[in-house]
Amino acid sequence: MMKKYVEIFKEIKNESSRKGKEELLRKYENVEGLKEIFKFVYDPLVKTGLAKKKIEKEVCLPTYTQLETIFDAMAYVILYNTGSDQIIQSIQIFLKQLKTEEERELAKSILTKDLPIGISSTTLNKVYGKGFISKHKVMKGQKYNPEKHLTKGEEFIVSLKVDGFRSTTKNLEEGSEFITTTGAKYEGLIELEELMKKLPTGFVYEGELVNVNRDNLSSSDLFRATQSRLKKHGIKKDVRFLLFDMIPIDDYEKGVFDVPYKTRRSFLEETIKKSLPADSLISVVPKFYVGNDKDVIDDLFLEAIGRGEEGLIIHLSDGIFELKKSPSILKVKPEEEADLRCLDVVEDIRGGKCGSIIVDYKGHRVAVAGLKEKWKVDFWKDPSLVVGKIVEIKYFQESKNEHGGLSLRQPSLNRIRDDKDEVSYS
Repeated sequence: MMKKYVEIFKEIKNESSRKGKEELLRKYENVEGLKEIFKFVYDPLVKTGLAKKKIEKEVCLPTYTQLETIFDAMAYVILYNTGSDQIIQSIQIFLKQLKTEEERELAKSILTKDLPIGISSTTLNKVYGKGFISKHKVMKGQKYNPEKHLTKGEEFIVSLKVDGFRSTTKNLEEGSEFITTTGAKYEGLIELEELMKKLPTGFVYEGELVNVNRDNLSSSDLFRATQSRLKKHGIKKDVRFLLFDMIPIDDYEKGVFDVPYKTRRSFLEETIKKSLPADSLISVVPKFYVGNDKDVIDDLFLEAIGRGEEGLIIHLSDGIFELKKSPSILKVKPEEEADLRCLDVVEDIRGGKCGSIIVDYKGHRVAVAGLKEKWKVDFWKDPSLVVGKIVEIKYFQESKNEHGGLSLRQPSLNRIRDDKDEVSYS
């Protein structure tokens, strides 16, 4: 069947129109195993522990697991998703038994969940039905613009913007689930799971996970420490859960809860106060102001930055809960700029367009996403439009990558600087 799958995926990738891709998905809908492959690749909850570079590393062990088909291999890496050498060797031996290089490359793409054929989970759900690929949504905020927002004298609540990891936590009778923004689950948060038993069930608690900060780390250093802890396998202690919202599960599932934020926040504060001690690992994100004087925002922002915090969040007091990017939540945070040399373009994971560009930041290669759709198309057709040129990059702050090298947090391309040929930093 691998030969058949190669032909199908090649045909889908080579079809340039969205409508044409949808028609091909319908055409091949009943091909045995095809939907199973799509679910494996596009379901964010499926973890394999593999990457193409890892699959290609040299391994020589005395034992391995014999895998006969791509579906054997898929089941194997779902069950054993640690990326260990024994798993890699078993996958390498499976790949060697495939007949052609095209079959091997397709198998690699499937097993690493990197299938650049120009379709998304949204397209699959449109063709094969809502829920074919599970999608987790969260309520997101917009960037605060003083000239655009709060112009009608609306009352608002200013709170800390926590530099942590978002968790949507469903508190059920049988226990709690800590869910990432992609829909995966945080495992091993045993201290928080015990504390959640003291809170009312039947609610979704929205908040940020962040390490206990005993060493008085800066926002950026604390973020890295939290990231390192949450990535590790096993039990994860000394993680705080800072809450900013509380929604009944039924209303959360509907995507809308029309109770004003001021009321929701008051109920959340009262619930936590009644249920948990003041020094608990679960608490409510601190608020700094309630009112309608927007002139206080700049002072509060400067105070937060002076303390080494990430920034502020503004909630409109009468804003409802809705699972989308909402004007009821406004983010206030610093933004740096740098003019950097573009080194390369990288194909989008779905294929057929540019997914990111690579820039040189102080001698380190940094991937920059956040591209406009036109740039994605144009840069892939003609990389010379951007490669070798100076580009203006906006980013939150300088950071470090997993190898200890310099990187940037939340970088995005603002414009191509055709007017200059020199690198400069903020």
